[in-house]
Amino acid sequence: MLTAWLTPSSFLFASSLMANDRNFSVAPALLLALALLGGTAQASGGSPESSSCQFTAFVEETDPAGLNVRAEPAPTAKVLGKLPSVWSDGSGLRVRVRVGVTASANGWFKIREAADDDMLTGQAPRPVYKGEGWVSGRKLVVKSQAKAGRAAPSPGAPATIRLQDDSLFDGDSTVAAGRPVDCRGRWVQVEYEEARFPANLRPLQIAAAARAGVPKGRFRTWLNKICGIQETSCDGL
Repeated sequence: MLTAWLTPSSFLFASSLMANDRNFSVAPALLLALALLGGTAQASGGSPESSSCQFTAFVEETDPAGLNVRAEPAPTAKVLGKLPSVWSDGSGLRVRVRVGVTASANGWFKIREAADDDMLTGQAPRPVYKGEGWVSGRKLVVKSQAKAGRAAPSPGAPATIRLQDDSLFDGDSTVAAGRPVDCRGRWVQVEYEEARFPANLRPLQIAAAARAGVPKGRFRTWLNKICGIQETSCDGL
């Protein structure tokens, strides 16, 4: 985005014209023109704009080295700490680190209060970075108890995806098939890979709008009723 800056000289010149011109309706347009011509246009820098939200996600990192938490929503930003990878007992049980999410920007999510679920692992809690920082949405998953994904973050928005038999978006396979890409309040936009859904949930009822702008075989939808408990459902959603 380009921002126009009005120089002191152009501002004084425009103000003088406004004071002497009886046709004041022309003055605002003239002032804008001088701002564009006499000022300097520069690309806005700094961090990308973020959206505020509040939900719980789980870290889907398989690299034993763990997931980097960064100071800004960028892959080259300073590393503040690390979050452990998914823990497995070797027989199918997978336990992820839990994080609170407070914002999103360009597919990155601001997290805090990370915690290892030692009640599930049966092991001593692993060291985690508990402060604030940013992680890529490609390394997170969410669990939703919604019956339908929607076109916008609103319960009144059109449904864009339903699973067979009105199944919820909280099954292990469904959770693993998606990655969050954006958020608004307690809503999360998730991009799913259709082929990763189990056969008992297909064929999926997907609206064309959910496929717009994403690679073939994928779709995006907005979900609420996000559950922050790994092993069971959440009450009251």
